Amino acid sequence: MIPKSKLKELTSWNRKLHIYIGLFLLFFIWLFSLSGLILNHGNWKFTSFWEAREEKKTVTPITLISAPDSATLLQNLMQQLKLTGEVSEVKLTPVNLDFRVASPGIVRDLHIDFQNKTAEQKELRFNFWGKIRSLHTFNGSNKTYPERGPNWMATRVWRLAMDGIALGFIFMCVSSWIMWYKIRKEYMWGTLVFITGFATAIYFVYLLKIL
Repeated sequence: MIPKSKLKELTSWNRKLHIYIGLFLLFFIWLFSLSGLILNHGNWKFTSFWEAREEKKTVTPITLISAPDSATLLQNLMQQLKLTGEVSEVKLTPVNLDFRVASPGIVRDLHIDFQNKTAEQKELRFNFWGKIRSLHTFNGSNKTYPERGPNWMATRVWRLAMDGIALGFIFMCVSSWIMWYKIRKEYMWGTLVFITGFATAIYFVYLLKIL
């Protein structure tokens, strides 16, 4: 049995952490709520981003180096072209190199011609709404090689932040349940709301299982 003084202290800390973590996560909740709405309602006119995209194609002369591996060559080319972002879809042949560099709201497809020593760059740039939408799913996952992690420092930091936010949400849910449980007699509808939410979540999990 936990002493009442200790229980009161734990309750106080739970309440404080709930408030402070909630304040810290407030902007992220807005961000993911807004980007989630954009994902679900791509037909909303004011959030249109695909029609408002900017496309640009450039050809830049480059200096080729004798690199021991493709990673070193890629790094050097990106430095020459002043590119930053998550690198994916790398295809290397004896005569050319193709790869993609992506960051929230910007996608660049590059074709390196070894013989002509040129870099052809096709840039796709989205507006504010496109950037918000891309943040919702941007994690550096490689569809071809899912075991590979992100290769851009900003992506690593973003993924780490997402892990922290996910843990914060879990704590918020648990601490909310603890605070309600202590005053459940004053909030009789809380039990019904809790059971309804749990049943709804189980329904969607079951639905995914049978699809």
